Amino acid sequence: MTFDFFEGAAGTGKTHNLVGCAGEIVQGGVLGDGHKLLALTFMNGARRRLDARLGENPAFRRRFDCQTFDVFARTLAARRRSLITPAMQTQADALSEFDGPCALAASLLENESVRQWVARSFPLVLVDEAQDLDEHRMRVLQGLAPSCRIVAAADAFQCLHNGRDTAPLMGWLEGAGQTHRLTQVRRTTQQGLLAAALAVREGRDVKTVLTANTFNNRTSWNGAGFRLQDAAATQANTGLLAWAIANDMAQRQGPVVILTPDGSNAIIRAALATVQTRQWQRNNGATFGPYPHSWDRHDNEEANALLADIALPETASYADLRALLTPLAGNAPIAQAISRMDRLRRAHGQASFTAAQVTEFVRESVRNRSRLGFRQQRGHLVMTIQRAKNREFPNVIVLWPHTATGSAEHLRRLLYNGITRAQNHCTVIVLGQNRMNAPPFAP
Repeated sequence: MTFDFFEGAAGTGKTHNLVGCAGEIVQGGVLGDGHKLLALTFMNGARRRLDARLGENPAFRRRFDCQTFDVFARTLAARRRSLITPAMQTQADALSEFDGPCALAASLLENESVRQWVARSFPLVLVDEAQDLDEHRMRVLQGLAPSCRIVAAADAFQCLHNGRDTAPLMGWLEGAGQTHRLTQVRRTTQQGLLAAALAVREGRDVKTVLTANTFNNRTSWNGAGFRLQDAAATQANTGLLAWAIANDMAQRQGPVVILTPDGSNAIIRAALATVQTRQWQRNNGATFGPYPHSWDRHDNEEANALLADIALPETASYADLRALLTPLAGNAPIAQAISRMDRLRRAHGQASFTAAQVTEFVRESVRNRSRLGFRQQRGHLVMTIQRAKNREFPNVIVLWPHTATGSAEHLRRLLYNGITRAQNHCTVIVLGQNRMNAPPFAP
């Protein structure tokens, strides 16, 4: 079957070309009666964004399913369970709850009848952010390729899994069919922003493509749409970082998204708490701040935050748990957990529940709401760089702490992914002094 692969740097329109190519294929009549396009991604966030892109195109309306590889693998393994051998099950059982089903699905797709069975429903398969695929999900894609028409997009430099070797995957993608190289960045036209991102990607000194400016004995490096500066912030004095963040936000038009490779860094957390509530005054009497914002968190982080202040007993009756949780039922996952317990009580006579059960009810509700795209925030946002993958924002501030860890290559990929989320302007604030002559800012 035909295989089209789009490869290019951040902002070159890989997803746009992916969807456009699929649209041309669909107009060519690849989807007959009962057929659908299958769109696959590694993470739920990318799945939601691809789902939205496909939903905007009339050619795909009611003719596509957008899933993660994990969901597709679990469904395939469940539907063709009779073909799973003891050896396949033993291999899957030795893996994690997510990798196991993918290994099962990959093994099932080695069977020609299973491949044809999938192709009868999904003759066309789209894969976005393919650089994130590990060996198990790569095997799933390799299993689909002989029977389905594939359109995939990837950029090896945007893989943020520290230490993962993407060479085998990228080599297979480039050799599987026709490769389309995308070179024109379309996300931004700001030359300083483009130059800084390219310098990081190529491992050069970022400062050499910018202009140094010194004011009040503080030096920053600037270009059109980009600024690099440091903040001598410590745990005892987070006010310097808070001022730097708020001062930059005051200069931007529209919402600002704050990114960091370490969302648990105590200095960053304390500084952002100050930005939430404090107002600053300039020498001319003008004021700026405060800047309210919210964290855009992973599902588990969101669930943990909801449960953090609830002292769940090891085991309790439905009535006691309802009384404990009702004051927090304004949060939809808590309300849905109460409803879930009530259904189990009425339908199955379950009179008591454990803390582990209630916790899982909340976690599952958060996951479902995330999958359906209900966890949308407005205004200023804060998130990890990993969380921001495959997204774009008008203005970005990247907070770079000393706690960012990994190889020099991994740190460069993190910084590159942070910078390239910006459309208009990106400011990188480095915590501490004299840290810009080492990776990821210099060789």
